[in-house]
Amino acid sequence: MIKNRIPIKSIAIACTAIILGTGCTTEFLNTAAHGIFPQEQTNFTQQNYAVADYLVQQAQTFIGRNDLLLAEPLTDSQQPGMSSTFSKMIPEQIGIRLSQLGYRMDLSKVATSADTNYLKPSISTGEKPDFIVSGSYTRRRIEMDVNMRIIDIKAGRVIAAYDYIIPLTREVNELATPKPKIERVTDY
Repeated sequence: MIKNRIPIKSIAIACTAIILGTGCTTEFLNTAAHGIFPQEQTNFTQQNYAVADYLVQQAQTFIGRNDLLLAEPLTDSQQPGMSSTFSKMIPEQIGIRLSQLGYRMDLSKVATSADTNYLKPSISTGEKPDFIVSGSYTRRRIEMDVNMRIIDIKAGRVIAAYDYIIPLTREVNELATPKPKIERVTDY
């Protein structure tokens, strides 16, 4: 009697095809290839404009059109004293969108280029902001957690919040790399 034997190679190929057909493996391959193969570019402007729209929906009952909002750099939760292009770019873009929606924004602390000068509001001497637009970010293995807030300075409370995730691509990692700063320390 002759037995039908299935070659081990055929079984291995079939198992590999089944595994590759599942969604889990695709995610694993994306994770494994992180930083090696080019990934889709994140459209920061579009994403941050959407965040601004969401924040305004929450804060619109608190903020008037004559109130001044100050955009401040995001805090890197792992290196709080350092700043990066990423820490300024996100609040700058959110501030630009809020300005487009008719809110008075002071972008002087987050301006990454001179192009945002056209948005400079008329601020009278000694005028202090009513609200702060800022937050923090945390670098994870394959993503960046971003926490945005609008804070009412007088009341000392958060009036709008939005947390979101940005894929940690090579571009994002370079933008989020802190810029060293030199500080002079003097003893008195």
